[in-house]
Amino acid sequence: MKTRKTSSSAAKSSKKVATKPRAKKENRPAGDEITQSAAFRRATADAEVYAGDPKRLRKLVEDAVGKLNTIPRGPFGETWPYLMAMIRVIRDYQRGEYRDISAPKLLIIIAAIIYFVSPFDVIPDWIPVLGHIDDAFVVSLALKSVRGDLDTFMAWETARI
Repeated sequence: MKTRKTSSSAAKSSKKVATKPRAKKENRPAGDEITQSAAFRRATADAEVYAGDPKRLRKLVEDAVGKLNTIPRGPFGETWPYLMAMIRVIRDYQRGEYRDISAPKLLIIIAAIIYFVSPFDVIPDWIPVLGHIDDAFVVSLALKSVRGDLDTFMAWETARI
């Protein structure tokens, strides 16, 4: 009888150990999959290269503006105006017209726009509506860090008019 209890106890113990990794994976926030994705890491790594290359920044802005005209606004909700402001910050930075932003904040914005423009991200853009949910998530994630900077930028834009 002891053998049965021991082996059933051992089986229970091994079951507990086997289920722990699954539980952690299931409890992981959905956004982790995006921020840990190869596409997000690539965008973050590329941001510094883009920041130092005016031609790449100009092309990034062109690609972003082109994409704005072809996607639904729905997934972006209230972040849509900030997405457009992110693109304008990059444009004005590239032109040398606006430099009142720290390098780390600029890199966050550039990385978010690189991810936004890329058709090969966590949810491919060719999937209607769903293909832009991850883009919207990355924009909202970046916005948490740079909202104040974008507000300052938009005030600067308004004062220029």
